[in-house]
Amino acid sequence: MKVVTSVYSDPTWTLPRTEVERLQRQFPHITVANAPSRDDRLRDLPDADIAFLSQLKPDELAAATRLRWIQSPAAGVAGLLFPELRASRVVLTNARGIHGDAMAEHVVAMAIVLFRQIHVAIRRQVSHAWVKDDQSHHRMLRGRRMGIVGLGSIGAAVGERAAALGMDVIAVRRTAAAPRPACVSAVYPPRELDTLLGLSDVVVLTAPLTDDTRGLIGADQLRKMKPDAVFINVSRGKLVREDELASELARGTIAGAALDVFDHEPLAPSSRLWDLPNVVITPHTSAFRDDYWTLAVDLFAANLRRYERGEPLANAVDKEAGY
Repeated sequence: MKVVTSVYSDPTWTLPRTEVERLQRQFPHITVANAPSRDDRLRDLPDADIAFLSQLKPDELAAATRLRWIQSPAAGVAGLLFPELRASRVVLTNARGIHGDAMAEHVVAMAIVLFRQIHVAIRRQVSHAWVKDDQSHHRMLRGRRMGIVGLGSIGAAVGERAAALGMDVIAVRRTAAAPRPACVSAVYPPRELDTLLGLSDVVVLTAPLTDDTRGLIGADQLRKMKPDAVFINVSRGKLVREDELASELARGTIAGAALDVFDHEPLAPSSRLWDLPNVVITPHTSAFRDDYWTLAVDLFAANLRRYERGEPLANAVDKEAGY
């Protein structure tokens, strides 16, 4: 059996060689081939049975005639779901479950930053300006309501932290009638998104990118929110109509936004979002943690053992639903 590992796009999203070596030590009877480039993938995929990778092109899939399973090191897999892969018999699994803790802390941190005006203080620090705002500009999360759009493992982790801080948590998810986490007081179906938007002081986007969620949030939705509400997106940039978001933020339709993901990444230097005083930008790092790759490889290794035993794989993706 042969496994190809290929997770290389930039210095922060690169599978360390030490983790590849650790995987090989755990499975000495399996050939583990590390493929750090497209040329390497084209060389190693044709006789591979399994791939641990974050990007793949249709011609690479066509060359991988023995491939039966792909494990993604990410939770979102929209970039892998091109038509040929959807139609193939290749099983796709993701890394759902390892991102929740880090992303939940990130969301809470961003909510506190916006509510406590920390982003304003940091900008003033640069210019050595000692300015005290009116106390009404500094709000607490306790007693406020967080609305979470997408109640998967990440959304549930966010909800747990928010509830622990004394927030009321409500959510929108596709299966509204399914049992809800204890931290969530109400779950609405997607058709009632506007209800959630109007009730929430903090709106958090943690939904997957699918045909149904692409462009989900735009001017019409933002205008349903409270004027003093804030918007946080840690899911995928393409769920938001970015130009409309920038315009509404500039108009003061909502109080502010914390954005970790964008329609096109890296975010262009010319984007209006950079200069809006009520926006906090992070470069798609909400899931980062110092032990990320250890967790990702551990998850893959556990799934690889299931594969060897002929057991169902964890985190199987519904290729039609997109998650």
